[in-house]
Amino acid sequence: MNRFKVTGVLAALLVGTFLGGANVFCDEAKLVQTSYYLISIGGIKTPLASLIQTAKENGFTIIVRSGEEVTSYKGSELTQEPEAVLLEADSLLYVDDGFLLLRVNGDDLDYTVRPGDGGYTLIIFPHRDLPQGETIFSLLGTLQKLGMIGADGEVTGLRSFEKDAEKGPEPPAEAAIDSDLYGLTVAADWFSFASSLGLTRVGLRVEVVAEKLPGGAIPEEFQPYIIPGSETAQLAKLLLPIHRLVDLARSSLIGYVRPPYQPQPLSP
Repeated sequence: MNRFKVTGVLAALLVGTFLGGANVFCDEAKLVQTSYYLISIGGIKTPLASLIQTAKENGFTIIVRSGEEVTSYKGSELTQEPEAVLLEADSLLYVDDGFLLLRVNGDDLDYTVRPGDGGYTLIIFPHRDLPQGETIFSLLGTLQKLGMIGADGEVTGLRSFEKDAEKGPEPPAEAAIDSDLYGLTVAADWFSFASSLGLTRVGLRVEVVAEKLPGGAIPEEFQPYIIPGSETAQLAKLLLPIHRLVDLARSSLIGYVRPPYQPQPLSP
């Protein structure tokens, strides 16, 4: 995997951020191969068109979804290959109506940048134990090279999750959400996890049901995601960006956010 040197400005920013916060990153600590890690990296200011062009120049597989229209590339060449095939690429950029997911699979680790709380999240999925500080600094330098982050970015927090945990992570106490859906929001791979749950996924969104509290309603900011014809006085189906699931579940107007019920075959 290509590695790029972090600039002095970015390195100074990182040291100041992490030493001043709850998590101190240092080379003595390890990113262990039995876990994966989530780090908030703030917003991405580079225009999407520039990021897409950079991805083309670096040979990425690219999927661009705008409404019902989907355009795909392998490097700079258009391709008609189905999404399921394109998602297997080691270097992937997926753009979905203004949001993006970038993923690179390597020998030592895989990493993903995708929407998260307050901006974007970096996911690190190590294949062997790696030095924490050196690895994170190297990845942030790579993202800077790709135009994903700048020297004035805000990088905070480090959360770890077991890869093969018998039980998924508990949702936040204030979020009325199905535990599998919460597991999706923090899963290392949104695509494979959504498929394993049997969810209907379109781009970086999934179909869910929001059950309203008595007298409640779908909050205005989420109404554009309501599937036409699905809303009743009690609930609504939404095709919601995955990173907004917990936000909806925290609403005081919503009783529960869950997957749609799947029809069960009749017993013979």
